Amino acid sequence: MQPLTINLISLTVRKWDLESRKIAFMCYFVLKDNEESFSLQIALLPPAEMVEELLGKLKFMCEKKLAEQHPEEQIEIEYENNSFIRQKLFSYFKKISFELGNNKRKPGATRAVHTTHMDVYNQKQDISFLHPEIQFYVILNWARFYYERERYAEAIGPLQKLVELKPDYGIAYKWLARSLKKTRKFDEATFYYEKYAEVDGSLDSLLDLGKAYRKGKLFKKSEEIYNKILKDDPDNKEARFGIAQILYALKNQDYMKVLEKLYEDDAEWLKSWLLEEFNFRIYVQQKTYLSPVQAAKFLGYEKVFELTQLAFKNQVPSHFNPARAKISFYQEELENWARVMNRFNCLERTVKLYPEELQAFSVVEESSHHGRAKNHRPQRSEGKSAAHGAMSTRVEEIIMRIRSRRGQMPPQNGAEVSETAEGKENEPVKKRRGRPPKSAAAKAPESKAEAAPEPPKRRGRPPKQKAAAETAEPPKEKTTKSTSPDSQKSGDQPRRRGRPPKKKAEVEEEKPKKKRGRPPKNPPKRISIRASKEN
Repeated sequence: MQPLTINLISLTVRKWDLESRKIAFMCYFVLKDNEESFSLQIALLPPAEMVEELLGKLKFMCEKKLAEQHPEEQIEIEYENNSFIRQKLFSYFKKISFELGNNKRKPGATRAVHTTHMDVYNQKQDISFLHPEIQFYVILNWARFYYERERYAEAIGPLQKLVELKPDYGIAYKWLARSLKKTRKFDEATFYYEKYAEVDGSLDSLLDLGKAYRKGKLFKKSEEIYNKILKDDPDNKEARFGIAQILYALKNQDYMKVLEKLYEDDAEWLKSWLLEEFNFRIYVQQKTYLSPVQAAKFLGYEKVFELTQLAFKNQVPSHFNPARAKISFYQEELENWARVMNRFNCLERTVKLYPEELQAFSVVEESSHHGRAKNHRPQRSEGKSAAHGAMSTRVEEIIMRIRSRRGQMPPQNGAEVSETAEGKENEPVKKRRGRPPKSAAAKAPESKAEAAPEPPKRRGRPPKQKAAAETAEPPKEKTTKSTSPDSQKSGDQPRRRGRPPKKKAEVEEEKPKKKRGRPPKNPPKRISIRASKEN
């Protein structure tokens, strides 16, 4: 007889004991085209010995199980990809030994195993060389790992591959639909719930589909699914509970009759489902909004934190906006919730409502609002704006004030003085900050006798050019002779920019410029012009 093969899929640490030096694993493998799982306990030894012990125990348990099923046959078992699996296990056990024996951990930290899961074939590997049946179980192991740890966004990819590989596998559709619902992709989730009911056809698949339709506000389709279930099983509690939920959403008061009947059949079951599953949301636009402070007053809580803590646990109907990190309540939903909780004794205490607190709260809010408007808000002008013919707004008032102030300013560029400016001639003129306007700066004095005003003194050090001009003598510039008496009296000459010209040395010899660096060995002798002329 040809030996059977074991395809090891994954290994997960369940617990370890450092005193007894034991560690327990959950092994997932494929035997005879079926997925199996065994819990094995081995000793904490060197990695090579742990590999041999684990593979030996797993092979022994598989042989024992097959012998019980087929006592007359002698069955041999071998590992698929034996050398690859041994190498993979050796590396994994080496990591575990290093983590448990690490002496560089933080003070007070206990020794622990951090790499608790090992995939024989990880997602980065190409598994096309495996048999299609083995590929299916490998991908199923990836999806199960993420789904059981509630990492739904990471589980979507493997589950979609799983559905493509095996379209008639109902559990893959169920996990994929629930993962999409958890990531708030409700339309796609509803589609896969339909595929799940189509492929599987079980009661569980129909209940999930009816719930998906109801949460998607497709109440007619949801009611059809529940009636189909009740036709085959009239006492099904979940279907009856779903009918009550649909009646509540449609604002039909008959939902209380359905709940009353369920309470008579099984009170404890109804209490748990009302606390966990019933949705008290009202799908209408006109609802009385309550802030957390108002809701706490309405329900009789002294601290707002007590109410918000219950709301985050879904124990009180509320609405949470994750984008704004804001929680809100509605009065009608709280009233219906209190009515149901008190009627069926779902809570340990009776829920009491205090509507008078809301009235007092609104009176205080209105008085404070009017007080703020009276003390702080400027009064609007009673006149109508010229543009729109309506009451002027705050912006229009500001614009009108600016225009009126501009009309009171003195005219520029020799314009005629207005009547308002004439009345203020005797008042002192306020100095205007900043640079003067260009027209005033370019204005020349009316008569030559008026002297030009002195420029304002500049703070700080004087500019270099100005300092050099003050210390040096004024340069002698060539000017044309003028016979006019005005020019002789004034003696004003235009200044020349830059440094003054050097004086010509007639007798003294020119001083040579100092050359940077070392002097030459035989410097050339300089002969003055005067000495050469005398000679």
